[in-house]
Amino acid sequence: MTKNKLFGKNKLFGKNPFLDTFKVVFVGMFGAISAYMMIGLYSALFTGIGYYIVQKYNKPNTKLLDDLQTGQYVGLVFAFLGLLPWIKYFFASFMMEGGSYAFSSIMSE
Repeated sequence: MTKNKLFGKNKLFGKNPFLDTFKVVFVGMFGAISAYMMIGLYSALFTGIGYYIVQKYNKPNTKLLDDLQTGQYVGLVFAFLGLLPWIKYFFASFMMEGGSYAFSSIMSE
């Protein structure tokens, strides 16, 4: 059997607008999910490097961030860079709490 006879064009895979729409949506969602995966890998890599550096340059017999050394500052910068893509959620939580406080203070008057 030839390839065309075995996988011949039938009505399902021909000019089907629903299948074309599904392909576009699938590719778009794959792109969005892969972008979030790359952000997650970036965050895990930089935060992990920062944590490793902070632990490596810790003074013996002290708590982790008790007496900071120069190398630990570099580790903290790496950890901050790793958490930078998620900083918007940190500030959004303040705005949500501030908004609920303002709404409750307005309604209580």
